[in-house]
Amino acid sequence: MRDKSGRPIDDARLDEWADAFERGEWPEGKTTQVGRPALSDGETKILSFRIPASKAEAFAQKAKREGKTKSEAFRDLVDRYLEA
Repeated sequence: MRDKSGRPIDDARLDEWADAFERGEWPEGKTTQVGRPALSDGETKILSFRIPASKAEAFAQKAKREGKTKSEAFRDLVDRYLEA
């Protein structure tokens, strides 16, 4: 797990944060959000479809080479399709 700046969040950092919170030194309004940001302010939907396993694997490998998750790559494709 990493923070917003990309630094790893390990047990030592969690302990440091917990100690600061227990001492009352946690900055007012300071929060930590785990996970990816929301995709939108509204409702999201899951799309699913079938393709040959070989294409699915090739898609996953290409997304990985580009440093993306499969979901990110699919969202990019949908955005490009809707812009066309």
